[in-house]
Amino acid sequence: MKLIYDVYRKLRNQEKRKIKHQITHTAFTFEKVGTLFDLVTRYDEEEESFYSQKLYDKDPDNTFRVSKSRLKRMMENILLEDKSLTGYESEAVNTLLQSRKKLLQSVILIGRGAYQNGKNLLLQVISSAKKYDLEEERFQAELLLYRFQNIKSSVKDFEKKTEMLLHLNQVRSLVAEAQILHYSIKNLLNSRTLDPTALEEVRLNVDRIGEIVTITDHPSAKYVYFLSEIYFYQVTEQAGPAYEFCQKYLDLIQHTPSQYTPQRVAIAYSQLAQVSLMLGHLDASRKSAQEMRNMHQKDELNYLRGLELSFLVEYYAKNFEKAAELILQAQKHPQFEASKTIAANLHYFEACLFFVQKSFQQAYQKLNDTTPLLADKYGMNVYIRLLEIMILFELHHDDLLDTKILNMRQFVKRTRKNDKLTRPYQLVQLLMHWYKHEYDFEKAASFIQKQGAQTSASPYSSTELVKLEDWILEKVQE
Repeated sequence: MKLIYDVYRKLRNQEKRKIKHQITHTAFTFEKVGTLFDLVTRYDEEEESFYSQKLYDKDPDNTFRVSKSRLKRMMENILLEDKSLTGYESEAVNTLLQSRKKLLQSVILIGRGAYQNGKNLLLQVISSAKKYDLEEERFQAELLLYRFQNIKSSVKDFEKKTEMLLHLNQVRSLVAEAQILHYSIKNLLNSRTLDPTALEEVRLNVDRIGEIVTITDHPSAKYVYFLSEIYFYQVTEQAGPAYEFCQKYLDLIQHTPSQYTPQRVAIAYSQLAQVSLMLGHLDASRKSAQEMRNMHQKDELNYLRGLELSFLVEYYAKNFEKAAELILQAQKHPQFEASKTIAANLHYFEACLFFVQKSFQQAYQKLNDTTPLLADKYGMNVYIRLLEIMILFELHHDDLLDTKILNMRQFVKRTRKNDKLTRPYQLVQLLMHWYKHEYDFEKAASFIQKQGAQTSASPYSSTELVKLEDWILEKVQE
């Protein structure tokens, strides 16, 4: 049923009405299919046995699976109708899909001997591909013409076409390399915090994409390059360069037809929201996060990402009631459990929210739901451990504190080794000073003043929401 609901959630109301009409007026008897579709429209996703009992009063068998398969094909066909190739808000996407369709049609026409009709379609593809920087589609169309004309062209003309094709092949290969490197970088930076050595390797890959941009000057390569730079500078907490690349990224999307889609504009707002937050521009960040959410359907995963950003803004603005509303809205989102990491991250946010509101028992309970983040040995693992220590102190579980603090020190020493410049190592230094002086906040505050008040590069972090220094200084003032 997951496949059926995946398609159903993407259907427009008009398309749902069309499916009902098709079921009602088909030449075949689809009574059970119609009943199953009615159940899908009325209920949230359930187990197969639920629908089978409703339809046949028995557990799922082949008869039920045939009905389910017919409904799935019917729904998919509605989404894959020919007009769906031109139903996107972006002209570039519509052109891409139409070009691919024409390529397939030209192959069929030429294969059946309708050479002139096939050639005409290929020329249309080439014209559109030049306008929208569709290097792959242009290469394929040029290659088909090249094969078709190999016995009709002079040697000189054919050599020119050969050089042109080789150049196109080089460009499309380089652009593909840039895209592969970008998605690799994105996966690494989004999945876990990297140690300095790994970050250096990422930097080399980002620079390689920059080289490809210099060689090709291709908009698609620029797109992934700007985005990769933004991700890198965000992770390394360099808000200034990140903001500059956000501006370049937005300018590229808005002024290059081949790169414009509403989804990419939404991504641009997402990046601006994050970088503005790093810079401490909360109003600008709030506005960009809202713009991002406005451009996505409420059941989409990216809308959930927008809720995360909005939460961070309200959290740092100390609008805790609004922040709590956003967390609740996120937890009710249909994609909340789609990624264990996203769900765990939101649970961590809620734990931090409970902590700053002095609801320590609830904060401690929420930490149980952050387990997937513990795989991040260079970032989130440390911050979750640290939050747990602060909560245990507030709950007066002094018998557990010693073990937790010493375990955290060993963990950081093991994962960070001799790297004393990292935030986790600095936190352990402060934590051990506080521990060795029998949890004396006055002496810990003096250590902070001696070492420098805030060792974190940005006071508006998306990972370390509760800072040890802030907590210690607050306890001194109590």
